[in-house]
Amino acid sequence: MTTHPATATEAPFSPKLKVYFFLSGALTLIVTVVGILVLPLWLVAGTWWADRYYRSLKLHITDRSVVIAKGVFFKQELTIPMDKIQDISIREGPLLSKFGLLGLRIETAGQRNAATGKSDADLLGVIDARQVRDMILARRDALANGDKPSATGDSTLSLLGEIRDSLKRIEAKLN
Repeated sequence: MTTHPATATEAPFSPKLKVYFFLSGALTLIVTVVGILVLPLWLVAGTWWADRYYRSLKLHITDRSVVIAKGVFFKQELTIPMDKIQDISIREGPLLSKFGLLGLRIETAGQRNAATGKSDADLLGVIDARQVRDMILARRDALANGDKPSATGDSTLSLLGEIRDSLKRIEAKLN
């Protein structure tokens, strides 16, 4: 994990995820009759898609929210406020275990899609997923307990003060 200004943390994803995406797509096509006909196309385009999707995955954690970005053709950015997070679950499966990957699902009230049962905040392949889960829950609990966000609040106030001072200087020159 790399730390950015204003106490934002970016959680990286495992490069093994590209192979997982490619193989899970191929396996899905193999089990369907129509999919077998499309499989040669997937063998050509699947590697490109898996790489692009992997590069689009972003997980930024701040003191107040979790921001998830993903998508190849249709980009999606989801911001989840810390105070709306109810639980974070870790998911493992046979194919995920084969690649040493874990699934991380951030659950909020009413977020789950009723038709598919799937959450938009369902991420695969986050490196150190258990540590990321613990960090998010700790930040959520700190916010719920009224702890002041460390650098975020101070840097925001400082920036606002600088903007105010600049506006005063501009106003003085205009007069």
